[in-house]
Amino acid sequence: MGEKDGLPPYAPGPSQLMRCRQHRALVPSLTIFGAVSWIAYITLYPGKVCPPGYLCVPNDVQGSPSSTTPYVEYSDVTSTAAVYRVSALLKTVKTPYQVISVYESLFFGKILTIDGALMITERDEANYHESLVHTTLAYLPHARRVLIGGGDGGTVTQLAKYGNLVDIVWVEIDAMVIDFAKEFFPRQTRALATDPRVQLRIQNAAAYVQEARYPAMGTNGSDTFDAILIDSTDFNAAEPLFTPSFYQDCKALLAPRGVLAFNLDSPQWGQVRVAQASELMSRLFKHAYVFQDYQPTYSSGHYAFMFASDTIHPFANPPDWDAWMRKRIETRYYNPDVHYASFLLATQLQTVLHGVPRLHQLAPSIFPNYVVPGVVQWPVSDVGGERATA
Repeated sequence: MGEKDGLPPYAPGPSQLMRCRQHRALVPSLTIFGAVSWIAYITLYPGKVCPPGYLCVPNDVQGSPSSTTPYVEYSDVTSTAAVYRVSALLKTVKTPYQVISVYESLFFGKILTIDGALMITERDEANYHESLVHTTLAYLPHARRVLIGGGDGGTVTQLAKYGNLVDIVWVEIDAMVIDFAKEFFPRQTRALATDPRVQLRIQNAAAYVQEARYPAMGTNGSDTFDAILIDSTDFNAAEPLFTPSFYQDCKALLAPRGVLAFNLDSPQWGQVRVAQASELMSRLFKHAYVFQDYQPTYSSGHYAFMFASDTIHPFANPPDWDAWMRKRIETRYYNPDVHYASFLLATQLQTVLHGVPRLHQLAPSIFPNYVVPGVVQWPVSDVGGERATA
């Protein structure tokens, strides 16, 4: 303002100039204060400033802070993510086959992941390993030799509880998996150091069974196994374990009353793969049935396995429970009730499988022999009624 406005020219006095200089001097301090306040706000209330296109997880929940980046497991099938707030990333290593990581969680204990996929947690690994081992071995009270393909030691731990076993052959392609298990899950590898029946082979399981089937190709021998248990990832380095030729090799190594059992997928979210395995195994074995377990930390919380045998039907040839009880095997998840329940599948799943056992085969006078359109129901007369005594 000045003469053009018809007003006298403005000339600030000394006191006004002093205040202006003081205010100007405050600008850097106010800027720093504002930046610090904004950073503090972001730290204390991260959910309030999550950038578009990102998933933000608070690092302080109910007074329990964590500065570690959360572990996130993505599902391409469902386009979802499970977020685990962890207290530490204990170790991660990239091997020639895969990326192995271990996290620490206040609730789940240690978490083992491979290529970003959750393998086990200390809290619920027993559900998985007990289901795979005991659901199979209950039918083989006098089994002597068992082959394990893959795994982190949990399957070996359960097998070591069977005093009747003479040989437990564990084949794992990646030695680092064993090292991780020894370091972070020592209870699951104790048998490796203390049980002379456990033989560890660092080798591709697909190559092992092929060499065992055709001894001229290798040095693995040709003795049969009473049970073959596949406990593996279903991607990357483990893909050769999910081919028809691999299953044919496994069948050739089974004793006459042997059982092949292996992990599948979520029976709800991985239904296509479960159905494909059912179709394939029904072509190779007389009896091929899916059984399930409750696995809270797996996608959908629901998981499935395959049970395949030419001589044992899960219900028509029931286990000798007296023999199993005499073994005094301690479990956290598995029991005879859970055993039978694991084979009882929802109608939605029954309709995509080759066949399913029914409680009617155990107690015809109590349970109805209902019909689901399109589902093959094996008659009891086709499978015999003898108790499993292998």
